[in-house]
Amino acid sequence: MNKVSKRTVRRRLRDNGFSRGVYRKKVVIKFDNRKKRLSWCREKRWWTTQYQWSKVIFSDESKVCIGQDRRVYVWKKRGEGWRPDLVQSKSDRKFSTMVWGCISYQGVGTLTKVEGYINADKYISILDDNIWPVIARHFPTNDYLFQDDNAPVHRARSTKAYIARTHLKNMSWPAQSPDLNIIENVWLYIKRKLQVLVYRINSKDELYREVFQIWQSIPLNYIRSLYNSIPRRILHVIRLKGHLTKY
Repeated sequence: MNKVSKRTVRRRLRDNGFSRGVYRKKVVIKFDNRKKRLSWCREKRWWTTQYQWSKVIFSDESKVCIGQDRRVYVWKKRGEGWRPDLVQSKSDRKFSTMVWGCISYQGVGTLTKVEGYINADKYISILDDNIWPVIARHFPTNDYLFQDDNAPVHRARSTKAYIARTHLKNMSWPAQSPDLNIIENVWLYIKRKLQVLVYRINSKDELYREVFQIWQSIPLNYIRSLYNSIPRRILHVIRLKGHLTKY
């Protein structure tokens, strides 16, 4: 049997009216979580960037990978939905690093590498080492709110005890709401910047150094544009009755 190159297959598909796109798995928010998202957003509907959101510190963990294309490519004709029999995926993992970071209206805060699996004890250590310098530097009057999502380590009993003991001003957060957490956009910004650096990264340490350099170079006006988008995000959730938005 003669072998056919990938290039030939792609050309034949295009000749027959197919085009390749990225398949994005639809996220379905549970009914109870939609109600909670909607209620939370209604409570925050009149919050402004100037008086409320600028006081919020957003935080999150993210895994950054090089040499691993997690996108799923789909060949489909115009106007068609995706066909499972035409899915093409790539997976040749090379390097990855886990990081925790936070941002404020004053720009990027701390970024730190997370070694190994993150549990409640490790998360408490991350907070203890990294959040307080940001609060001291940007919120000297202690007028802030700290945001994290509902990951199990964030809501563990020992984490709650640490927050109560240290009086960390933790805000409530609706489950399944990555579209409201603007630091998700920061991770995407970093990963896009990394795409052009793939071929010069040869180790996990080099990967983290590049991530850290990109983090430090993120413009303040970009961070503030994300903060300014929050009221619009809130309104979108309300209009969509708690469903996931375009953000």
